[in-house]
Amino acid sequence: MKLVVISDTHTDKIEKLPSMLIEDIKNSDAVIHAGDIVGYPLILQLMQLNPIIYPVKGNTDPFIPELPKKRLLTFQNVAIGVVHGDGSPFGLENRLLYEFDKADIIIYGHTHKPFWGKFGEQHLLNPGSPTNNRWTDKNSYAILSIENDTFDAKIIYI
Repeated sequence: MKLVVISDTHTDKIEKLPSMLIEDIKNSDAVIHAGDIVGYPLILQLMQLNPIIYPVKGNTDPFIPELPKKRLLTFQNVAIGVVHGDGSPFGLENRLLYEFDKADIIIYGHTHKPFWGKFGEQHLLNPGSPTNNRWTDKNSYAILSIENDTFDAKIIYI
């Protein structure tokens, strides 16, 4: 199973997303968006590329009331918590551990800084931002692969 993981797109137009990300979205089993979408039209446009999308609300998404603040998803027995994160980027990962104590992976955004690794006993995945590299030198997104109850992620730099 191939999941495209994005966050912090900060746009309402799919044309502002990189073409390599668009191709991966078309060729994935599902898309997870960890918030700061900014414009709901982007979600509708992404659904035209891939109808299976799981977005959450970020701190810049107050005008999208239909989005949940967090989700708990399960794919092939792998539990995935999805939340944007908020407040200071310093110590964010530690605060996220309290959001999903049963998740194998916590997907988050907010910092625009890509990360894949373990924090305590849980895996954390921040795909960075494909459009706004505020605190890093490259835009990015992630591919999460799940097979036979195991998983791995790769950060894709644009």
